[in-house]
Amino acid sequence: MRKAKGMMFAIISALIFGFTPIMVRETLSNGSNVIMTSFLRGFFVIPFLIISLKSRNVSLKVTKQELKKLILMCSIGGCITMTMLYASYQYISVGLATSIHFIFPTIVTVYSVMFLNEKMTKYKFISLIASIIGVILLANNVGGSSNFPLGMFLAVASGCTYSFYLIYMDVSGLKNMDSVKVTFYNCAINSTMLLIFGLITGDFTLYLSRYAWIIAFVISILVSVFGTLFIQLSIVNAGVSTYTIFSTLEPITSVILGIILFNETTDPRRLLGCFMIFLSVMILAVSTRFQERRAKGSVNNGWCWKIKTNCRTKW
Repeated sequence: MRKAKGMMFAIISALIFGFTPIMVRETLSNGSNVIMTSFLRGFFVIPFLIISLKSRNVSLKVTKQELKKLILMCSIGGCITMTMLYASYQYISVGLATSIHFIFPTIVTVYSVMFLNEKMTKYKFISLIASIIGVILLANNVGGSSNFPLGMFLAVASGCTYSFYLIYMDVSGLKNMDSVKVTFYNCAINSTMLLIFGLITGDFTLYLSRYAWIIAFVISILVSVFGTLFIQLSIVNAGVSTYTIFSTLEPITSVILGIILFNETTDPRRLLGCFMIFLSVMILAVSTRFQERRAKGSVNNGWCWKIKTNCRTKW
């Protein structure tokens, strides 16, 4: 029963994050711009995060070293990632951009093998090949648009910078900090940087339509509050690997909604490219879950105590 609840929470979170690109594109089509949309997503949720931290008596204080790490991680992995991904929606379909962005699990895996001494298993290798094939299929599907290469670059780059976010959080020790506290600093740092950049470039403006303000607020609450909450509930009840499997519904949701709501075109090559990227994530998730089960079985049988002592919960 608990695992079923975890799966349900994972599906809900994936649907929320899959629907978010649709709403972002809607704000961009109604007078907002990438900088303002990214700024408002983080800014609106800051008061709710402060209330959450205060209610649990979690201090906002950090050391100078932690602050430096947070600024580096959030500026590159948060601010730049979000801005590039949102910008890509202006040049390619939201479904295509979201699918390409999902190369980040493969990038993290490659980095872990090359620099963190993780073993390159056959499943990781197959996942890597599937991801590369998927990107190649999507990159060749220009469709006659002169803006297509720029959109592809922004989507791929957003996957790379988000990979940095995940890797740096792990190696820097920030993963041990309270998750809501990290989210607070992420939103605060992102909003500050985007405000400064927007004032310099002239993209910061309060003259948005009422519709754009409402959608921006909904995006902020849906993603930063409910989306994050359902992710945590899913991991608590069903585990990280189960959540990762169901998270592949996110780009699928974006693809389907993009076709239905914006009449985005697709073809067999593009669908195959998206499928290969989904497959690469699924292979990683399923293989991880299999390894977790095998390790758990080894511990329960009492013949591999070392595995038990070295296993850590990711979240």
